[in-house]
Amino acid sequence: MTLLGLPLATDCDAIRRSRRGVTLLSGFLGSGKTTLLRNELDRAGDESIAVIVNDFCETIFDDVLKNVNGEHSVVLSGGCVCCTRRDDLARALAGLLDAEQRGNTPRSDHIVIETSGLSDPGPVAFTIANDPVLKHHYVLARVCVTVDALTGMDSIERHEIALRQLLAADDVIVTKADLVSPETVDSLVRRLHEFNPSATVSVTAIGDLLRREEPSGVTASGRPDIQLDSGAVNTSAISTLELATDEQLDWQAFSVWLSLLLHRYGPHVLRVKAVLDVRDVGSVALNGVQHIVHRPEHLTGSVRPGSRIVLIVNSIDTELLRQSFHTFLSIN
Repeated sequence: MTLLGLPLATDCDAIRRSRRGVTLLSGFLGSGKTTLLRNELDRAGDESIAVIVNDFCETIFDDVLKNVNGEHSVVLSGGCVCCTRRDDLARALAGLLDAEQRGNTPRSDHIVIETSGLSDPGPVAFTIANDPVLKHHYVLARVCVTVDALTGMDSIERHEIALRQLLAADDVIVTKADLVSPETVDSLVRRLHEFNPSATVSVTAIGDLLRREEPSGVTASGRPDIQLDSGAVNTSAISTLELATDEQLDWQAFSVWLSLLLHRYGPHVLRVKAVLDVRDVGSVALNGVQHIVHRPEHLTGSVRPGSRIVLIVNSIDTELLRQSFHTFLSIN
């Protein structure tokens, strides 16, 4: 088994005799879900794992970053999960079953659902357990939640949805531990155990497991049920801005624009995600969380020309941001 509980190729015979397990991968914006999933799929080494990606924005390029088999990947856009039942998810899972029965796609023995960073895991779990069709074919195996060692505790204290994700977790995976001190990691792990004593906490760096701590307060009943709150999570102040251009970007000029944006708005810029067509360089993936921008990643393989940028912001006038970006392009 991998960090996400994905079955290795040798485990699949036993799985085929029962309902298919579903791993729900959750975590706040920019906490490293996609990077973790990409590494875990490589480790599992089996093509019978299907992936459903639920993104908050309309422009989807996680498939470029994840590079999973398109036949096993389903993308749901508009990923703010605020309702009790996820009809779009139910349709996607039912669609996988139908495609397999028709012989249009190989059987998937395990499903990974990567939720939006603004999604509550509760409605997803509710849908799998209560849908009259799905409950006979799928079972929720585990809820894995990523927590960024750099900004994770701040997000949990600042954003209700990040706390709700943590409380729903069977397994908490601390990411980016290599970017902070060991003392900071130890403090974070203690706080995570305090918030959710029934979850395991794994500490990772660059996708590798550094250590794993068992739950600090496991009950005899085993895996805790996810308790749903009837109140919807309020994301009314959160907006998504999508920017696109066919022009090649000058890296230094773009860096100045982005730096000024983050300096001005700081924590209100919840997420920056981009695939950039950089002049004299090629395709570059860029990921940022609040004021922190991670090292750009050069992309290989087939990537369509042009640049696509997604900003998820809190209480910022997105039209002003759009105007500033186009002003930047005019002087680029």
